[in-house]
Amino acid sequence: MPLNLLIIEDLPHDAELMALRLEEEGLEPQWQRVQTEADYLAGLESHPDLILCDWHLPRFSGQQALELLKERGLDIPFIIVSGGIGEEAAIDALRRGASDYVLKDHPVRLGEAVRQALEQRRLRCEHAQVQERLRLAERAFQNTAEGIMVTDANASILSANPAFELVTGYSAEEALGRNPRFLQSGRHPPAFYRGMWTTLMEAGHWRGEIWNRRKNGEVYPQWLTISVVRDGAGRITHFVGVFSDISNIKQAQEQINFLAHHDALTRLPNRTLFRDRLAHTLAQDRQRQKTVAILFVDLDRFKTVNDTLGHRLGDDLLLEVSRRMREAVRVGDTLARVGGDEFALLLEDDAGARDAADAVTLARKLLKLLASPMSISGHQLVVTASIGIGLYPDDGGDSDTLIGRAERAMYEAKQQGRNNFQFFTQSLTAGAFERLVMENALRNAVERDELVLHYQPQVELASGRLAGLEALVRWQHPELGLVTPGRFIGLAEEIGVIADIGAWVLRSACRQLAVWDAQGVQVPRVSVNLSVRQIDREGLVALVAETIGESRLASGRLELEVTESMLIGDPEHSRSILIGLKELGAELAVDDFGTGYSSLAYLKLLPLDRLKIDQSFVRDISRDKNDEAIVRAIIALADNLGLETVAEGVEQIHQADFLKREGCGLAQGYLYSRPLPAAELEAQWEEEQAHVGSAPRVQRIDSSSRH
Repeated sequence: MPLNLLIIEDLPHDAELMALRLEEEGLEPQWQRVQTEADYLAGLESHPDLILCDWHLPRFSGQQALELLKERGLDIPFIIVSGGIGEEAAIDALRRGASDYVLKDHPVRLGEAVRQALEQRRLRCEHAQVQERLRLAERAFQNTAEGIMVTDANASILSANPAFELVTGYSAEEALGRNPRFLQSGRHPPAFYRGMWTTLMEAGHWRGEIWNRRKNGEVYPQWLTISVVRDGAGRITHFVGVFSDISNIKQAQEQINFLAHHDALTRLPNRTLFRDRLAHTLAQDRQRQKTVAILFVDLDRFKTVNDTLGHRLGDDLLLEVSRRMREAVRVGDTLARVGGDEFALLLEDDAGARDAADAVTLARKLLKLLASPMSISGHQLVVTASIGIGLYPDDGGDSDTLIGRAERAMYEAKQQGRNNFQFFTQSLTAGAFERLVMENALRNAVERDELVLHYQPQVELASGRLAGLEALVRWQHPELGLVTPGRFIGLAEEIGVIADIGAWVLRSACRQLAVWDAQGVQVPRVSVNLSVRQIDREGLVALVAETIGESRLASGRLELEVTESMLIGDPEHSRSILIGLKELGAELAVDDFGTGYSSLAYLKLLPLDRLKIDQSFVRDISRDKNDEAIVRAIIALADNLGLETVAEGVEQIHQADFLKREGCGLAQGYLYSRPLPAAELEAQWEEEQAHVGSAPRVQRIDSSSRH
C-alpha cells in the first residue's frame, strides 16, 4: 500500500536512504523532501501519512516542525531520524508529541518505528470514532422522544432516560433496580406476557401495542419494542425497551372510526352505519320470519329556515330535532341522520322486530313532538316533518330496496300536504316518475306559454268595494291539466326556475292591469308575490322599474308581497331591496303574517304598507279564542305601525263581521270570490253590476277619467 511520506532533511542523500530503507521493509513510500518552514507548511497541505524529521537542520529545526504540527491540530505520526539528538532531547520531543525517534546510524529500527506509529494512529482514530458514537448514543438516549429503559439479564432496570420519566411519571431513581412489571396495567392476561417472552427469546425482539399504568394511576396505550442484547458468546446480557405513548394516536383513530360511521353534527349513526345495521337485522329476521319497519323522516321546508335564518341556526335546529327524536325512540331502535335534513329509524328492540302498528305509533309521536314550537337562538320555530314507512318483507327483501321505498313513501307524504306519514305502495313508483316528468316540463313552461294567472279580489270591508286583485299563477300542463302552485312552486325553487316564473308573473299582471285600464275597468291595484329567490337575486329593483315603465302604470298600483321568512336571512340586504322598490313607488305587503320568524323590532324599520293576516288565524274565528286574540293583536300592531291589514281566507259572513268590528281594512277569500282567470272575473263583475241594488265592487270609467 502506498505511503505518503514527508521528509524534513537538509541532506538529499539521507532522505533517499530513509526511503530505500522503508522499501526494503516492504513499504511503498511516495515522498517529498523539505528543509524550510515554508516548504514544510506547503507539504502539510498534501495530508501526508507520516513525517520523518532530522532534529537539527541549518535552516529549520525539528522542534519547530513539531510545534507547527500541533498548532494546526493535525494527527500525523512524527518520527525523529537524527544522528545527533541526545537522549534528554529525544525524551522531550516524545513528550511534545513525537511518535518515536531513530538514530541515523541505526536505521534498522526505522521500519518497525513507522509501523508502530501508523498502528497507533489507527487505534487513536478508532478510539475517537467509538467515543463519538458513544456521545451520539448518549445524546440520543437523553433527548429522544421515546422512553427507553435498559435492564440486565434478570430484567432489573439499570437505566432510564428522561422520556421514560415524562411518560410514566416515575423518575429514573424510582425505577432503578425494579422489574418493569411494576408498570403493568392489569388489562392483559398472563397469556399475553407469556407470548411476549416466547417471541422475544425466539426472535430476539418483540414489538406491539401494550397498556401500562402511569405513576398517577392512569392507564394508557404505548407502542413498545423490546430487544435482546447478547455478548460474543451469545449469552443474554441486557434487554432494551423503547416505547412511545400513543394515546393521541388511539384517540385520533377512534375519532376517525366514529366519523366514518356517524354524523359529525348530531353524533347519530350515518347512512352507512344505518344500512349495515338494517342489513344485519334483515339477515336475522329472515330466519325468524318477523316484520321489520323503517321510517324515513324529512323535515318540511327546512331549506327555507337555512336560507332565511342561516346555516348556524339551521344546525342548532337539527340538533334540537335529533334530541327530540332520541327521546321518542326505544333503546333498541337505531336513529340515524342520513342526509342534510333527513333521518331514518330502524325499529327493533331486545324482544325482536317491530310491526306496522309500532311504526304508526312512533310516526304519530314524532309528528307531535316535532310540531311543538322550538326556541332556537331567540327564534320560536315550528318544524313539521313528512314520514315514509317501509316494511320488510312486504316492501323489499334487502336494505337498499327497503330504504329506497321508505324514501319514496316520504315523498308521497309531502305530496299529501306534509306533516303526515305514508306507507309505501306500488303506486308511489308512478308518482316518482310523474315528478320527474313534471320537473322536465316545468323547465320550459315559460317558453311554451303554459303559465296562466288567476286573480282573487281584495275587498274593502267597510264599503264592499274592490280594493285590488292578487295575481296567482297556475300551470296549464298539456297532460296533467291545471296544476296549482302548491304542486310546482316548491319544485320550481328547487330546480332554479322560480326567478323566470316570478318575472313572468310580474310582467303578465302589469300588462293585464294595463288592458283593464284600456277597457275602462277600474282595478285600483294588483298584488304580485315575490319568492325568496327574487329577493336574493340581483336586479329585482331594475326588473320592477322596467316592468312598470313597459306597462305605463302608476307605480303605486303595483303591490309586491313578501313573507316574513324572506326578510330574515340577510336583513340588511332585504331592507335595501325593499327601500329600492319603495322608491319606485311600489306598495309593499307582508304575506302570511304571524307564521314566520321575524322580529317586530326589525319589522318597524321596513317601508311596508300592509300586513296580510294568515288564513290559519282567520279560519277559526268564533271557534278559537286564541286565534281571535292573535288577529286582534295583528290588527293593533299594524294600526300602531301605520299599516293597513288584509285578512286572507275569509269564507264566512261572521268572519268578515268580526274583522270589520276589530278594524281590519281589507279581506279576500271565497266569501267574495275564488281566484279566477281574467275573463271569468270580468264576467262576474258584469253580472254583479247588472244585479239591481248590489253594491258595485268594480266601476266602469270613461276614457276622460282614465289615468
